[in-house]
Amino acid sequence: MGKILLGDILIEKYKIININGEERLILFLNLNYEFGGNTSKKGNIKKIVKDYIRNNRINFHGGVITFVVGSIMIGNVLFNNNEFRDYKPIYDDYHYVSEEIIQKLETSNNDIEKESILIDKKSDEVNDKKITSNNEKKSNQVNTSRNVNNNQSETNSNIRDDKKEVVNAQEEDNEVKDNNIYVNLKNKDGSIVKIELEEYLVGVVGAEMPALFNMEALKAQAIIARTYALKAVAKGKTLNANESNQSYKTNNELKSMWGGNYSAYYNKVKQAVDNTKGMVLTYNGNYIEAVYHSTSNGVTESSVNVWGNYYPYLVSVDSKYDNSNVSFIKNIEISFQEISNKLGFNINKDTNILLIGKTSGNRVESVKIEDHVYKGIDFRNILGLRSADFDIEYTDSGIIFTTRGYGHGVGLSQYGANGMAKNGYNYEAILKHYYPGVSLVKN
Repeated sequence: MGKILLGDILIEKYKIININGEERLILFLNLNYEFGGNTSKKGNIKKIVKDYIRNNRINFHGGVITFVVGSIMIGNVLFNNNEFRDYKPIYDDYHYVSEEIIQKLETSNNDIEKESILIDKKSDEVNDKKITSNNEKKSNQVNTSRNVNNNQSETNSNIRDDKKEVVNAQEEDNEVKDNNIYVNLKNKDGSIVKIELEEYLVGVVGAEMPALFNMEALKAQAIIARTYALKAVAKGKTLNANESNQSYKTNNELKSMWGGNYSAYYNKVKQAVDNTKGMVLTYNGNYIEAVYHSTSNGVTESSVNVWGNYYPYLVSVDSKYDNSNVSFIKNIEISFQEISNKLGFNINKDTNILLIGKTSGNRVESVKIEDHVYKGIDFRNILGLRSADFDIEYTDSGIIFTTRGYGHGVGLSQYGANGMAKNGYNYEAILKHYYPGVSLVKN
């Protein structure tokens, strides 16, 4: 019988995947061995991993190593030149690493724009949207937007034609035609249409920000949406109409949402897009990661506290007008049974839940439940809370969560931007406040 290597006991198998041109080594650890309490035999995990790579002749040239136990990602480590470095603050927003998710990782850009981390949608008091969440991504939201009746008749001016030219999905993602930029857009039914960029932005701004908002806030939203779109197509992406990217509504969908206000609202949104035509946000000459959210808790969050990626323009800044949102503070009770189902272990009124520390954005840094520790943002996503700024209160049947704000908190706060606009700030001042150090340029 040959010698049994420690690494072959601890590590069941491995897989190398490619993300954005960089190799990622995934090591699947033995569940029973890892949690069986026999820690004396484990030795130095770094040595075990190095021996495993060498003994199995794994052609891994260095980069991120992800450890998985029972399909749960437990951490990442940076490995270069046969040496381990400090733990790299990488957050993939994937806690469960099944074969399906590995395939998704391989086919995604794994960027900050990924569907689970892009945008938390508008407040349900404006759009009657209610959000639910699971461990990997936010679920679809239902928009039954309220309409305010008025007597203004609908006109035919500036009305967009929904009949777009259907194109092959393999065509270039954008092209210049008649001095305009056209992009490919994947509809909810899977079809691909070619649509002029500025026209596309009207459907995005209309879907993403309440048309009742101040014009300067709408202009800021238009510039963010344009930046996001151009960055996506520059990477060869096809834009999606659903909420995994920026939401987009067709002309008919906007009519249905706005009802009798359609003409006034459409012209208002189009004016915001037209008045900022070609304007984008850049940092060091590159498009920024144009993320935003509905409502901050009074301070925006740093991207490193949410996704592990640091950007000098995605840092915590004051956002004092967010409490204008009538749902700034929200209480929700979740039963012990539902919490148990989502966490995967039993929770009851005797369970000790500790909220530990605060992030730079004044949100819960971590949550400790017995032997389980979660990042505050992870806990928020698992339970589907509106924000990672929350308090807890036990009841006989569950826990009341009191949240402040709505969304991941990174980048522009839509309600904060509207508050700034109403207090005399123009779109440039708003954008440079929420994205410090960026440049506003015109393509």
